[in-house]
Amino acid sequence: MEASEALNNMSAGLSFFARAVDVERHLKIVREHSCDYDDAVAYGLSLSQTLVSGDGSLDSPYRIHVALKNDGICDFEGIVLLCLKGNPSESRFYLPGFMYGTNRGDRPWKVDCKFPRLRASVKNPLDSDCPLSSFYMVRSDRLSHPCAIMLGGDEKADASRLLAFHASPYIFDGDEFVQYGGFYCNAERGEIGFTFGYENAPWLFIQSHMIEERETKENYIRLAPGQIIEKEFYVYDFVSPSPLAVHDVIRKTYDFYHEEPRDASGTDDAIRDLALSICDYAWLPDEKIYSGFVRETSEEGVFSYNKIPSISWTNGIVVAYPQLLASVRLKNHKMREQALECIQNIVDFSLNIKSNLPYETCDSESGVWSCRGWWYDGMHTGGHSAYLDGQFVYYLLKAYLFEKEKGAAHDDWLAFASAVTEVFERERNGAGEYPFIFSEEDGTGLEYDSLGSSWCLAASALYCLVLRKMKECPDNLFKPDLDQLEKSAGHYEKQFVEKLECYGAPLDTDKAPDNEGILAFLRASSCLHQLTEKDIYLEYMKNALYHEFSYKFCYNGRITVPPLSGIGWSSCGGSITSVCNPHIHPMSSSVVAEMKYFLEHASKSDLAVPYFKSRMKDTVKWGCQTYNLCDGQYGYGKKGWMSERFCYSQGLVVEKYPDGSPSSTWFALMPWASSSVLEGLLDYSAGEEK
Repeated sequence: MEASEALNNMSAGLSFFARAVDVERHLKIVREHSCDYDDAVAYGLSLSQTLVSGDGSLDSPYRIHVALKNDGICDFEGIVLLCLKGNPSESRFYLPGFMYGTNRGDRPWKVDCKFPRLRASVKNPLDSDCPLSSFYMVRSDRLSHPCAIMLGGDEKADASRLLAFHASPYIFDGDEFVQYGGFYCNAERGEIGFTFGYENAPWLFIQSHMIEERETKENYIRLAPGQIIEKEFYVYDFVSPSPLAVHDVIRKTYDFYHEEPRDASGTDDAIRDLALSICDYAWLPDEKIYSGFVRETSEEGVFSYNKIPSISWTNGIVVAYPQLLASVRLKNHKMREQALECIQNIVDFSLNIKSNLPYETCDSESGVWSCRGWWYDGMHTGGHSAYLDGQFVYYLLKAYLFEKEKGAAHDDWLAFASAVTEVFERERNGAGEYPFIFSEEDGTGLEYDSLGSSWCLAASALYCLVLRKMKECPDNLFKPDLDQLEKSAGHYEKQFVEKLECYGAPLDTDKAPDNEGILAFLRASSCLHQLTEKDIYLEYMKNALYHEFSYKFCYNGRITVPPLSGIGWSSCGGSITSVCNPHIHPMSSSVVAEMKYFLEHASKSDLAVPYFKSRMKDTVKWGCQTYNLCDGQYGYGKKGWMSERFCYSQGLVVEKYPDGSPSSTWFALMPWASSSVLEGLLDYSAGEEK
């Protein structure tokens, strides 16, 4: 069959069709809040496409060569949209790192944090509709992988049509970068597409409280008369029994466009640099905490501190636990004493005796413990957070096991974990889900609907492992029901992970789809596999890792804002925080141990194995190159300093240099961030100590 004949015989709607707008017309549709581009022919543009190879399957996608030509006598300046048509009814869309399903567009949307939410009925969204829209167009570097995926049909159906494509995110003339491309999805029309030129439409989301209008300069392409732009697209079209097939397309996209992070420091050097910088600059001995931010002042050797104390999540034990491990590795007694003081202070003073749950923060001046941390005013329901409390107990038990192996007994740590775990297990609902928020008065579950609450499951499962390792379990320790833990894991898998709708971890995002909750579920699944040796938990781990990797960059973006633009910084291996906070932060670097565990126990014939090995390598290399390798390398700070914010696109570029120009990172040491990298590097190199 000739290629042209094969193209005509492909499934209906698979050929690209072209729409376009010139600058004048674009200014009009911007005012109309529309995406109604015209037929490209109206601007003298013609589109030719040739099927080079493939059958649309996962292993052999259609390879389509596209050529866009200006047949007119005048220059064309504007944007061209190439579309694939699917089924508009009940479709879900996946632009990795930006759009998951509809980004909960079917849920109540009048909340404080605004993030892109897809709703088919909002065709021409006014600013008062923000963030609802039937369509989204976005500059290519906003996505972690250059692909667009549409899953057609009711999510309850036995099978759905998956239509997807991937293409290089940029437009080149030979080897010369010309322009960003863009990606597009439209729920009302049932379309996915790619743009020559780009839009951030109907709005440009800088952050949840900074949303700008569509751009009308520097985002257009120019085609001279007779000029041709050519591009290769790889198109998938097959029926899938599960939304999890989305991850298979993302894996294939990774294979096409993967670029490794740059070589920088080795793991040993990075461990030393990161750990010592926290020990030397972030510890506040009077309060027994690590400062949330450490900034330089105009006076040499004098620093300012934004303390933001918490028991975990951005402070507390997520800093202390890696410091504890590193202190043994580096034979640093001061580091060890700091970590132990931090943990012991929380165990000794944080417990709310009314709820039997830990208070999550302590006022620096009064010393009063409460649940009113920096996140409190953004919560819908005040109280104890499953995210912080579950995470604290999980890491407390990790620290307990580590210390026990070194010959140090902390029976009070175990008793603390036992009491808190008992509340977790008591308040799980009938479906097996733990509360998102617990009452300060009696520990009652007040709010559910959150993957982030799987931190309670991770804590309870690890607690069971601790009990199993004991020769004799004291009668005063609570003993969870393993069957109930397994029920909970099944609930989270089906309700969140298999639907690719993972939300509810960070307390400051109004339950936007995020990359943090999946890290808790991954840890819980690992513990359950160790407890039961059931293969189902390896499958849960695989699905969780696939989901995490959908947020993890597969290539090195074109960073245009300093300091990242000037030092060769790599985005590959770093994971986007959420669809609400569009920056890379390093929390995903903390699950290297779980990556290793899966690879050690998975079948060697599993297609995920080589892919996961490569992803783990990316994660480790990314962490070794994303901190100050020398004083001031990132425009601030000392050797080993690292912030949490790395702006890979236009999102979250809000920090300013003293002259008012934008910065692509924060000018501060943020210990929780560097501790995430440190934890992963320590686990990666475990057993390799010299």
